[in-house]
Amino acid sequence: MQNIAAIIKSLREKQSLSQRTLAEQANLSAAALSQLESGRVSPSVATLEKLADGLGVSVASFFIQAEESQDIEIFNLQDRPSVPLSQGGHFIPLTALHQPIGFEPMLVQLDAGGSFEEQQYGIKSPHTFVWVRSGNAVLEYDDRTYALTEMQSLYYDARKQHNWRNLSDASCELLMVRSR
Repeated sequence: MQNIAAIIKSLREKQSLSQRTLAEQANLSAAALSQLESGRVSPSVATLEKLADGLGVSVASFFIQAEESQDIEIFNLQDRPSVPLSQGGHFIPLTALHQPIGFEPMLVQLDAGGSFEEQQYGIKSPHTFVWVRSGNAVLEYDDRTYALTEMQSLYYDARKQHNWRNLSDASCELLMVRSR
C-alpha cells in the first residue's frame, strides 16, 4: 500500500494539485486523501475510481508503471494487477497506459455470492458497457433488478445507484468498459 500511496501523491504533484483540490475533484475529504497518501489507510476500489476521476487517469495508473510510450500495448491478463474486492472477488484493470483515456476497460471477477458494490462510488463517468463473460450476474440498478446470463451485455448510466451481485454457486466474470 505504501507504493500506491506514493503513486497517488506523485500523480497529484505532477498536476500541481494541492491535497484539498484533488480531494474536491475526487469527491473525498482532504483528511481521507491525507491518510491515503501517508499510507495509513488502504484505498478501496471505489476510492481508486474517485481518485482516477479526479486526476483524469485510469485506475491502472495506480498499479502499473508506465514504460516508454508505444503506439501499441500488448499485455497478458495474468500480468495485470488483481485487486481484491471486500465483498468477494477481484477487480483487474485492463487499461493501456499510453493510449487516450476516453474509456477504461476492467475485468470484474465475482466469487460465488460475491458483489461489486458500486452504489457508493459517486463516479463522474456516465457511460458503462458490461458483457457477462462467464457465469450469471444480477444488476441492481435504480430500484430495479436485472438478471444477466453468460454472453449477455448491456449499457447503463453509472452515475445512478447500482450494484453487481453473483447470486449463483459458481464464479462469474464481467468485462466492464467505462467512459472516462
